[in-house]
Amino acid sequence: MNCQNCRTMTEEGCSLCETCEMRFAGTLLRLARDVTPLHDSLDATLHPGGHSPVRIQTATPPTPIRLDVLDLIDMLDATARELWRCLDGIDALDWRKDKRNEDLKATLIACAGHPRLATFTDAGLYMHVINDLARKVDTVLDPPEQRREIGTCELCETMLTAGAADQWVTCPVCGREQRAQTVKLRRLKTLCWDDSERGSAADISKAFAVSGLKVSRKTITTWEQRGKLPRHADGYAYCDVYRLLIGPDLTKSVR
Repeated sequence: MNCQNCRTMTEEGCSLCETCEMRFAGTLLRLARDVTPLHDSLDATLHPGGHSPVRIQTATPPTPIRLDVLDLIDMLDATARELWRCLDGIDALDWRKDKRNEDLKATLIACAGHPRLATFTDAGLYMHVINDLARKVDTVLDPPEQRREIGTCELCETMLTAGAADQWVTCPVCGREQRAQTVKLRRLKTLCWDDSERGSAADISKAFAVSGLKVSRKTITTWEQRGKLPRHADGYAYCDVYRLLIGPDLTKSVR
């Protein structure tokens, strides 16, 4: 008989091999550990605490809750109890025969240690479902770092992305490693040294922010209203905004 997850040979009567059984049990135990920080993440006014308890602050009701996290907890709870019924030989959909009074954490732990975890018929199916839920829980607790476009690769012109704290970036196409700040400044030079490069106030503000220059959309429109900045049919010229932005600094340096 083949393992329902990795398709390797298993012992007679087993739906999962020993390795997949251990992975399945480990995922269930990891989810049991994540139940508490997951509940803490319900508070929409707090920064997600993730797996670091020191980042969690106790919620003070009444506070708005994150409905996506609430839905995820409900889904995890329903799946864990359904899995337990399967392991206990009860119809998975017949909740009336489920006499368990334990909470979600205890149910997950009980499932991980159940002797039929690798032998019940739908073990592979539930392993895939649990793995998918675990990935969603990880995304809620430890959201991926926001990455933004910073400029093109010097070698192949592929647009590169980086997080706020990244100092180096590697091109996914040619593999060239470059300093993130160099890429940002090269993009800024391309925009500001070509008077044909135009954009809206919001676009220019965003592009400059990536390169470390702060100028708000409102400031750009104010310059236009005061007659300092011309507006073209296709927007403002990056070079015009750049000259106004660094103008005060140039004046000070001359003095």
